[in-house]
Parts: sequence; C-alpha cells; structure tokens
Amino acid sequence: MKSYLTKDIRNVGIVGHGGTGKTQLVSSLLYAAGMTPRWGKVADGSAATDWDDEEVARKISIQTGLAYAEWPATPTGPSGSSDKVKINLIDLPGYSTFITETKASLIAADAALIAVDAHVGVQVTTEKVWDYCTEYDIPRAFVLTWMDRELSSFERSMESLTEVFGRNVVALQLPIGSEKGFRGVIDLVAMKAHMYKPDADGQATVEEIPGALADEAKEAHEKLVEMIAEGDDAMMEEFFREG
Repeated sequence: MKSYLTKDIRNVGIVGHGGTGKTQLVSSLLYAAGMTPRWGKVADGSAATDWDDEEVARKISIQTGLAYAEWPATPTGPSGSSDKVKINLIDLPGYSTFITETKASLIAADAALIAVDAHVGVQVTTEKVWDYCTEYDIPRAFVLTWMDRELSSFERSMESLTEVFGRNVVALQLPIGSEKGFRGVIDLVAMKAHMYKPDADGQATVEEIPGALADEAKEAHEKLVEMIAEGDDAMMEEFFREG
C-alpha cells in the first residue's frame, strides 16, 4: 500500500442539504481522477460511497462514506511537474435525520465543499453545515450542482448565497452555457475556459474564454481579486495601483 506524507494529505468534507448531489459529486471526482473504471451513479446504485443496501434503495446517504483520490498538487514545482496529493473525500449525510452524523464526522475535515442545488439555492441544511464549519474553523467553498438541469440558474444561486452568507461569497468560476446547454466553466484565477465533452468522460480541454463571455469574466475576475486583496493590505495597494 502506498504511503503519503502528512503534508500531502487533504481531508475534505462534502456537505450540504439532502438531494444536492454530494454523493454523485464524489463519484464524479473519483472517475475524473482515474480512481474508478466507470462513472458511478446514485440513480443506478453504483455510486462509490453509497454501499449500504438502504442507501442504494433509497438513493440517500445515511452514514459517513469515505473515498480517496490522487490529484496533482498545486502550485507545481520549479520543474513544472508535481507529485500528487491524496485527497480523502468524506461524503456526509444531508437529511436532518442524520445530521448529527455529519457534525460528528466533519470535525476530521481540513476543508469543506458545501453542495448547493443550482435550481433551489440555499436550504436549511446549507446554513447548518456552514455553522458547523464556523464552529470548527474549517475553510469552505460552495459548489453549485445540477447545473445542467432545467431551471438551474447560476445568477439566482449566487444571489441566494450572498443574501444569506454575505458579500464575501465570490465566484471562482463562471458557467459556460446553462441548463441542457451547460458545457464548461471559466476559471477566474487562470482566466481560461474548461470545456467538457458530451460523452461525460470527465476530462476538459483548456481553451481561451469565449468572446461573448470575455467582459463578464473580466468583471468577475476583478471582483475576485478585489475581495482577496481586502484581506491583504499590500495586495490591496497593488490592486488599486495596477488594477
């Protein structure tokens, strides 16, 4: 069995309201990382972290599920290459009946991804798991799920998040397309587009940002930089000096 240095291990809790696609997200990440030979799906009972008969039958998580993926570390080393880190994915229940399991397990996480249904926005458990992260002093990020479904909305979801959690919620990515036309994202840090194929192989091609979205991406990038700079006086000075 391969061993890892402590510095190369990340424990990430996957949390959120029930039905927001946490378990599906974990299975998708594992497939994209090459850890599983096929794309596990909750719908057909093949999800990687729902192994209990009741979970498979009801299509919900009732206990903590664990999986791990190897992923290239960032930033890369001087040579341009980097060893991979081990990311332990902690798939946690979202329904209120099992929320105590979530709180008890989340304390082991170094960071959390909070899944939010892009059709619904913030829900009761979204706020609960946010509070747990605050209590445990865990850094967190939101991930909008079901972006390819009818009536999903990035803009409406962001409004819901900022209304509840404040202006510090800022986008790291912008969607390319919407609903059934959703086909990729814009990385607002690298300012590149990541386009995905319809065959759902989980691999993206990195391209220039589509011209129609260039202005929106530039504005969102500047907002992200400004928000980061607010926490660093030196960076804030550089931001206003150089833009």
